[in-house]
Amino acid sequence: MAEGLLWLCRWLTDGAAMWLWGSSLFVLALLPAALRQDFWQQQAIWNRRAARALLLATLSALPLHSAILGDGWSDSWQAASLLAVVRDSGIGHAWCWQLLAALALWLVTSRAGHRHTLAATAGLSALLLASLTLSGHAAMQQGWPGLLHQGNDWLHLLSAAAWLGALPLVLQLLRQPPAALHATLPGILRRFSTTGHAVVLVVFATGLGNLYLINGSLLPDTLSAYAMLLGLKLLLVVGMTVLALYNRYHLVPRMPQGLPCLKRAICLQIALCLLALALLAVLGTLDPHQASW
Repeated sequence: MAEGLLWLCRWLTDGAAMWLWGSSLFVLALLPAALRQDFWQQQAIWNRRAARALLLATLSALPLHSAILGDGWSDSWQAASLLAVVRDSGIGHAWCWQLLAALALWLVTSRAGHRHTLAATAGLSALLLASLTLSGHAAMQQGWPGLLHQGNDWLHLLSAAAWLGALPLVLQLLRQPPAALHATLPGILRRFSTTGHAVVLVVFATGLGNLYLINGSLLPDTLSAYAMLLGLKLLLVVGMTVLALYNRYHLVPRMPQGLPCLKRAICLQIALCLLALALLAVLGTLDPHQASW
């Protein structure tokens, strides 16, 4: 039970952090300056909801870790047990940094009208993604290999979030009144797709790097639960990539006739992304070398 709830917390944390990073980066880097602030204000309510979900998931994770590492649910609310996790474990140290970043994001997104909110959200969400590498497989190695693994993992998260976290905003753009973005929408879509090529390459390269750093090879050494779920996650990412290429080279050149199909394809990409994040939440808690469930 506690492990299942922890997976849910990790799913919410990863998803909210990726949304905040990907959406803010999309607005900063790909939207014309005249549209940035107004469009970002339109997303303010979703940013606040994501930040609240992120903070709630982070706060909930500590008692769940305490229950798993200790003697069950009785340790999930004992102050001494919670303090021991925070003080004596790498998970607890990483949790402190995640909590600080989550609190800062919650405060920043609550100030929707402030002109520096966009840049602050981008910076803080990038830091929160960095804090996620302080626990899990990337934190198990010591010295330079460990730092390399954490840096590679952070780049993997940043690149994946830059692509996947921006998809809901692309969908929102497509739902704007045609007159509002008629002149700028094709250019925005082309820039997003062109940038997406490089981002997806980084996602695959860093993903393979993570696999090598965990296993010592690009092939799993055992047919474990980790290996099977990782294979399924890879299939989902390949599916999202195929859809992205279909969108770029088949649907975008046929705008506006291809607009309904493009909306459906992006909705499908978002659904696959949520499934991949669910697998990521589970994978981070599994032993890659354990041969059975």
